[in-house]
Parts: sequence; C-alpha cells; structure tokens
Amino acid sequence: MKIKNFFFVILFIFFIKVDYSRSQIINLDNKYIPLKDFIVLKYDLFLKDNLSRVFEGGGMFGILYEEIKYDVKINQENIIQLSIKGIMDKKRYSNKRYYPKLSDCNVIRNKVFVKKYGYSFVKQSLNFSVSQDNLFNVVKNKILNISSLNEDVKKKIIENTSIKVDVIHPKKEKSISCSGKLISQELK
Repeated sequence: MKIKNFFFVILFIFFIKVDYSRSQIINLDNKYIPLKDFIVLKYDLFLKDNLSRVFEGGGMFGILYEEIKYDVKINQENIIQLSIKGIMDKKRYSNKRYYPKLSDCNVIRNKVFVKKYGYSFVKQSLNFSVSQDNLFNVVKNKILNISSLNEDVKKKIIENTSIKVDVIHPKKEKSISCSGKLISQELK
C-alpha cells in the first residue's frame, strides 16, 4: 500500500509540474516613483530611524514618553508637513505635577534632527546649540541627499517644510502644541 501511494505521488508531481519559463518578467524600465513620494519616503525613513532619540534620557533630564507617533504629508502647494506627537507617560505624569512647556516641543524636534536638547539644563533657556544651519545641514545631507536635486531645489524644499509637535499630557487640557518651519530656531 505504501509503495502504491509513493508512485501515485510521483506521478501526481510529474503531471502538475510548474512551468517557470512561462512566468511573466517584470520590466522596471521607465517605471519611476514621483519625486514627491520619494521625498516623503525619505522623511518617513529618517523619522522612523531617529525618533528613538526622544526616549534617551527620558525622565532624568527630560520628559518620559510612552509613545511617539509621526506623520509625513505633502500638500497641493508642495509644502511638506511633518507631525510628531509625544505621548507623556501616564503612570508618571498623572500623579507628578509637571506640565509640558513650549521648550518640550522644541526638544522633541531638536533631539530627532540634531541629537541635542537646545536648552540649558539648569535654566531651561535657549542655548543656541541647535541653529538653523544645523537643522538645514541635517535635512540637506541626511534626507535630501538625492543626486538629481540641485542646491537651489534642496533649499526651496527645506524652506517649504513645516513641522507640528504635540506633547500630549495625561490630562488633555494640559497638552500643548507648537509649529513652524522645520529649520526655525524655535517653534511657536
């Protein structure tokens, strides 16, 4: 009985044999992704790789975040809109009396893009370690390092990139939001 089943399986495989020579070849010539979509993809990949920096030092030198969410869009006027939401740790900040400030929004942007707070630890005042030039160079060299873009186009793209940062407190009325151009010294 086993030998009979074995021969049946062999015959079955022989007749059902897949012919790979007939499969279609995918031709990728003349198939290009639009530049808008490619730039959005580059921003998306950059944010995905660098949002973990916000969690570094959380709770000791900065806010402890539960989760960071982001979104990248480009509108009809070719303005790139970045949106980052930092959700504060519910367990810690439901009891602790700390409410987010404007500087916390800026710190999220600064840590993601240039790995720096941009504010002095003691006074929480702007210390100018994060400048428009720093932000511009990071975006230009890490995100817009596309060979088909010249310097003028890169500059125009960077100037037309806006960011909105929301810091979500467990008590919704204490949450704050700030926005502005990505390379602005300080978001408002």
